Amino acid sequence: MSAETALRVLPPALEALKAKVALDLADFRREVGFRLPAALESVSASDIRQHLGPFLEQVFRQWADRENREVQETLAALAPRQPMLPESSPTSSADAPGPDSRRMRPNFEISTFALDASVVAALALGIGTLFANAAVGGLFLLAAPTLAAFGRERGDRALRQRAAESAMVALDEALTRLGAELERVIDDFARRR
Repeated sequence: MSAETALRVLPPALEALKAKVALDLADFRREVGFRLPAALESVSASDIRQHLGPFLEQVFRQWADRENREVQETLAALAPRQPMLPESSPTSSADAPGPDSRRMRPNFEISTFALDASVVAALALGIGTLFANAAVGGLFLLAAPTLAAFGRERGDRALRQRAAESAMVALDEALTRLGAELERVIDDFARRR
């Protein structure tokens, strides 16, 4: 039986391990996807820009290290049953596939130019019409801070939405790479059996 055929027919324990890894990856993604939007609502836009990428990277690395350790422990437990099996070298946490820092730290730029321009226009109209009609000019001057607050709120909401979307894209890419790497480790183990 060739090595390719041997890979297609994995022992039940290794098939179960692969299924558990796939389930763990899906569970982690679902959990992050569920918790992330609520977590982003409770922080400021500047904190999102500054801390979201490093936070995601840290959380993913910790989880990936635990998942890698579980796979290595399961493979080590299966190894003693095969006396001819060479010692499996567990992947160190430095070698563990992890997210690319550039991908986990996306640039969150939301354009608020139109809203900023409307605030400036309201101020200019307010000052310009203040001399012709004090009531209308005063209304425009009073509207400017309200427009500014509305614009900031709208920009922050857009930033939170974009941050959640970008974070999930980066997480999906990292999970895909981790899943492929863990599957490769399991297949290598099966090949050596």
